[in-house]
Amino acid sequence: MKSIKIFDVVIWMLIIFWCGLIFSMSCQKANKSNGTSGGVCNFIARVFISDFEEMPETEQEEIIENMQFVVRKTAHFTAYGILGGLVALAFRRKTFKKRFLISLGLSFLYACSDEIHQLFVKGRSGEFRDVLIDSSGAIVGILFVCLIIYLINIKRLIKIQEQIIIN
Repeated sequence: MKSIKIFDVVIWMLIIFWCGLIFSMSCQKANKSNGTSGGVCNFIARVFISDFEEMPETEQEEIIENMQFVVRKTAHFTAYGILGGLVALAFRRKTFKKRFLISLGLSFLYACSDEIHQLFVKGRSGEFRDVLIDSSGAIVGILFVCLIIYLINIKRLIKIQEQIIIN
């Protein structure tokens, strides 16, 4: 019983940490945020485009600029996928329906608050599209954790049945 309580504390600490990380990324002004995603795009381009470094600088910049939208939205999806999964873990003792709805509700509310927060950050904007992307990521994260919980429970049931048969 004590290990379960420790696990719960750790999960909630991870949720708080992850929300703080999302908040800190939202606090970045537009030029800093663009620099971060631009660095990721630059890395991806260097890894996957064999002659990227030989291209003229204007072509490199165009490639990076074209990649930024996808990279930024993928970051939204991934960040909220992790958040949704962590929240689903925190509510792992609830039924699937309750776990799903609570986890999605909390993730959705945090996504809304995040976009509202960005309205007050220089050069940033709050967009409902991002709330939808965030919520989609949360759904995937929640369903992934729910699947893992389901598989663990099935394994436990099989083990119990085997013990009953042996005895």
